[in-house]
Amino acid sequence: MGDTRKKKKFYFRKRRNKYFLEPGFKGFFCTCNFREKDCVKEVYNLLNEYASKLYPDLDVEQVPPSAVPESDAPEDRSESESEDETDIGDILRREVDSIKKNSQKSLRFKRFQVVETGASNCIFVKTNLPSPEELTTAIIKDLIATRIQKTRHVMRLLPIMITCKANLPDIMESAGKLFDKYFLKEPTSFSVVFNKRFNNSVSRDLIIKELAELVVVKNRENKADLKNPGLCIIVEVIKGMCLLSIVDNYFTYKKYNLNEICKEESNDSEESQAKKFKSSLNCETEEQNTQ
Repeated sequence: MGDTRKKKKFYFRKRRNKYFLEPGFKGFFCTCNFREKDCVKEVYNLLNEYASKLYPDLDVEQVPPSAVPESDAPEDRSESESEDETDIGDILRREVDSIKKNSQKSLRFKRFQVVETGASNCIFVKTNLPSPEELTTAIIKDLIATRIQKTRHVMRLLPIMITCKANLPDIMESAGKLFDKYFLKEPTSFSVVFNKRFNNSVSRDLIIKELAELVVVKNRENKADLKNPGLCIIVEVIKGMCLLSIVDNYFTYKKYNLNEICKEESNDSEESQAKKFKSSLNCETEEQNTQ
């Protein structure tokens, strides 16, 4: 009996410490190849590495002195001041304020936090950084330039600008806020990429149709282009949650698949080496023919 109670307490304590996907989050959505723990480690290392380069002022380890509230520091008070503090309400109020400040300080400097999605091989990393898409683009561009594969288990890495409930009214409301920034002023081509997991209530065709019509309403000169769009609307539905984002170069960046990007670069180098080898053989045969 004692062992079973301990196991139950440990189970519930472990469940309470987990974070779950909720509306209003922004961050990164990544898929993996059945090695979720290894994928989480790789994602943390990758995001922290490039976040430190891109946002050096927001480094977690370098906490500015201004972040420490003055109420946490010990204060020298006279006997008259301590005698005057007889109002319990004021004391409790100060304690609550200090707790709130400390919690806000800890949340402020925690850049990344993995939350539960409820789907296997699907990982969401919540962030408080201002622009997840900026960080993702920096990672992909560096991988293309250096041709170094830094992850083995992370497959796709997509920036997510907003999360909402997976129903048509909430999706359209959240999408409308994003579309004002990307589709309202300058005309562009677009496409909608829709993926659904563990959800039978959301209609794929209806969501794509409504989002496409909303883009055209923002600007009549916006046109759909399925092959080479200027901007791609990402819709990832996981159970009862919807992840929304707008990205560029979606197909050029191999659908934001980090492994495919590195494979493409390695294949290109192999093909170039093969061409050089063939050209050298052709030159040798021509020299032999002339002789």
